[in-house]
Amino acid sequence: MDKGNYLSDVISMIGTLFLFCYWPSFNAVESVGVFKLRAIINTYLSLATGVVAALIWSKFIYEKIEMEIILNASIAGGVAMGCNADIIKSPFGAMITGFICATASSVCYGYVQPWARKKNLYHDTCGVSYLHGIPGIIGGLTSAIMAARARDNFGDSYGQVYFDNQAYRTNHEQAGYQLAALGLSIGLGLFGGIVAGFITSSQFFNPPPSDRLFDDQVHWAECVIDHKNLHNLGIQVEQQKTLAEQTNMEQAHINYSLVMADPQTIADD
Repeated sequence: MDKGNYLSDVISMIGTLFLFCYWPSFNAVESVGVFKLRAIINTYLSLATGVVAALIWSKFIYEKIEMEIILNASIAGGVAMGCNADIIKSPFGAMITGFICATASSVCYGYVQPWARKKNLYHDTCGVSYLHGIPGIIGGLTSAIMAARARDNFGDSYGQVYFDNQAYRTNHEQAGYQLAALGLSIGLGLFGGIVAGFITSSQFFNPPPSDRLFDDQVHWAECVIDHKNLHNLGIQVEQQKTLAEQTNMEQAHINYSLVMADPQTIADD
């Protein structure tokens, strides 16, 4: 079953922490001046509120802290800020966007993903649909809303947000371009995914049978290590070590009792 364990979740959390630290620099790399500062602040605010939403929904859905939601939904806000980081003027706008993205991502992880697996509709091992797909769509729609309100938010600085010539496009035209870019991105993603899936599922690549999809042993034909026997051997070694320690403690206790019972032994020593 494609489900993480404690060790994999801990390792993944390290990656999530790195993304949390570096994502503002991803979104602000092309901005300049005050727009760079705004991009960094908005990204951090969106990520922070996303963490809060992920924790809330994790407890609501699973009644515990579910690591799969925390690892992914907590950084969904950073995805949405990719096209909004420097055009959202008020901090609460970034916070609302991050909370909505994390909520949508958490609900998809908690309800949509198990349903899709049960129905065998599609197979998303890395949660790309719910960490990047859904938040990316929300971010694209948000960018269109922000573009429609750009003249009200930025006034004379409106032309510096999207282009150098302020009279080139109206704010509503720019909103249309944002929606067109969103549709183009979705179309290219679907087309590329269908083509890649068709190629990799062909018999030319010798795909594994359906009953071996989650068994890595089929991909390691030259590996001679039996991991089950190795695991059992490790358990036996630990048991023998524990038994030896207990035996040594008992012998030390017996020798100590003999010494205390025989004063001549103490005199001889």
